[in-house]
Amino acid sequence: MPAPAISVIVPIYNVEKYLGKCLMSLKKQTFKDFEALLIDDGTPDNSMAIAEKFAADDKRFIIFHKENGGLSDARNFGLDRARGEYIAFVDSDDFVHEDYLKVLYGECKRNNADISYCRFVHDFIKPGILIPSLNPKKGVLSRDKALELILKDKLLHSYAWNKMYRRSLFSENDIRYPTMYFEDIATSPKLIFHANKVAVSSRFLYHYVKRPGSILATMNSKKIDDLILSILICRDYIQSRGEYEKFRKAINRCAKKMELINIYSVLRLHILSRNFRELKDNFRINKKLYDHLTSDRYKPTGKAPELPAHIKQPTDHRRQNTVKVN
Repeated sequence: MPAPAISVIVPIYNVEKYLGKCLMSLKKQTFKDFEALLIDDGTPDNSMAIAEKFAADDKRFIIFHKENGGLSDARNFGLDRARGEYIAFVDSDDFVHEDYLKVLYGECKRNNADISYCRFVHDFIKPGILIPSLNPKKGVLSRDKALELILKDKLLHSYAWNKMYRRSLFSENDIRYPTMYFEDIATSPKLIFHANKVAVSSRFLYHYVKRPGSILATMNSKKIDDLILSILICRDYIQSRGEYEKFRKAINRCAKKMELINIYSVLRLHILSRNFRELKDNFRINKKLYDHLTSDRYKPTGKAPELPAHIKQPTDHRRQNTVKVN
């Protein structure tokens, strides 16, 4: 069986309310030469019954089963089994325009680009609001310009979805998604680092469905740590390859943005837990992490980078103060 032009990787876990719409949007693609790898990440709900109906009706939909390992593990599992020249990721609670694959593939081929990028909308299920993303104008970005923008999180965003990648970017550079929160931020700059250029479409082709329980809406100390660690991973990767000075300003700007986000997240943690005892310490730790990330003394060691300190999860006084009444 000849290899398809595109492999679409769809990790599946607890999405029975959304999966049908997601897979139908792929089935209706105007570009037909693709395979959809449906990765069952040990989902406990009825999602796979939905996936099996699509696979039975359309041979392009191929189901793989694995033990639960999280989103990164499911994406990596799909990468190891993909056959297409290009890779696209679609989260199983999102959906895409019928021209999604056609446009992204066309941008790559027409411009001989290793990566293509489309605009997206934040799709709020309730109350049915669509908010468009802000992205660069249609055109072709050099590798350096694209890397600068994505490091700054300015116009270009690190999401794995809304992009198409030449598969060799992953295979030839041994790039995989790390098992952590904000794994996209830790990975997308690496892919652009090795890309020749990025072709940008002005069309809104991806619907990012906003539902309760998103990572940013449920921040805890581990997620706050991983947010700054994702930037450190990018710095470490770029610096170890001798190009830190070229992108220093972009990395520092991203680090400052992360520091400010973490200030808000730390304060929110303490407010929700009604425990302010370690608030000052957590602010101090957050500043220490920022200083570490932007320090001229930082040197890659060849090992996975680690944080020198960790945000403390405050004890929830609401639970401690609950009195059981008989």
